Amino acid sequence: MEENNDDFQKRYLLSLCPNDQNTKIVRTILKSPLGLSVNIIKLLFNNNFKEIKENLDSIKKFVAGITRAEFLGKSYTLARFYPYLFSFHQYFHSSYRARQGKALEEMFKELIRHSNSNFFVPDTNKGKNNIMSEVFKGYVSRLDIDVVAKKSKGNILALQLRSRDDTGGTTAKASLVEALREVMKKDIEKRSNLFYLIGIWDKINSNQKNITISKIYDSLKPYFSINILKEQFVDTIENGVEVRKGIVLKLAHGNKKIVKNVAEWVGPETDLSYTDMSNIIKTLEDSDDLWLSYAIASLELENIRLRGFNNIDYLNKLLKAINYNLSSCSKNDDYLNLANTLALKIIPKWNNNFLPVSSMAEKATYIRDLILLRFIYDISCT
Repeated sequence: MEENNDDFQKRYLLSLCPNDQNTKIVRTILKSPLGLSVNIIKLLFNNNFKEIKENLDSIKKFVAGITRAEFLGKSYTLARFYPYLFSFHQYFHSSYRARQGKALEEMFKELIRHSNSNFFVPDTNKGKNNIMSEVFKGYVSRLDIDVVAKKSKGNILALQLRSRDDTGGTTAKASLVEALREVMKKDIEKRSNLFYLIGIWDKINSNQKNITISKIYDSLKPYFSINILKEQFVDTIENGVEVRKGIVLKLAHGNKKIVKNVAEWVGPETDLSYTDMSNIIKTLEDSDDLWLSYAIASLELENIRLRGFNNIDYLNKLLKAINYNLSSCSKNDDYLNLANTLALKIIPKWNNNFLPVSSMAEKATYIRDLILLRFIYDISCT
């Protein structure tokens, strides 16, 4: 008789779909966050939290109270736990910040590539420099532009993306046009056009937009080929300002406006719309990799350092007694069905009280989720 394991919560783990063509675009977009998820799982299953703690810089040791907590931890478990807690979450959030922006970049690159296969959208700085040099002779820059795309020779899109504009100081706001400021020092090639689009993803209700525009103007003013008054610049940048012949600068505030401007540059011969991006975002939202690995690692760190019990070691011991083979799995549902089946076999043997959830249903799901993370660990280590 077949075991009924349909009552478990579904999971959609992109790390368990390595060869699935249907998820190829999404995995490309989320490559960086998925890499962080795998790193956390390796950290958890190898119990390398101590290594993360020892990599903290000396400033954090006294500013964040690490040294004091380690001293008090000689006789107090909570203080002994704090350096591990702080270092793990510091590691996660500092890693995630950069990866969040990377996912936005990858999404727009994939959207442009799939809107027209003849467009060239490079991944490397060298490739971006090569394209920019078609507009600006001898262009070489280490300054990163998030997305560069070529529609035809000399017809270039340069897209700078930010998640929001109410963070970062004046230097960060001016950096949005740092690469543009560099190219405005050079002569533009004949019959060339550069569309330099600044995209602010989240539209925040604040005065930050005007501050951002003001800083952009101040940064570019010395390089304008014609006299552009600040008031005029502020009023027109969201419609596009020709800052030099062949160079149009535009600010798009909000994700819909970013997509609209990219779609207009791509042209009517293609079919790029906000719906395309919305569909991709919906698939991204369904992914369970990052939240699951981060939440479980956080809880298991508490178990290991506060309670002295390692559920990962316990899981590995129980799984060792069961004969199963991952080679028969090729997609997410295969791994999910196998994990559900293994969980049903393990649950009656799980005799410790260190699961960080309370109800029987949640305990069963938690054990199943641990098994899924074990699968990702096994795949990533092969």
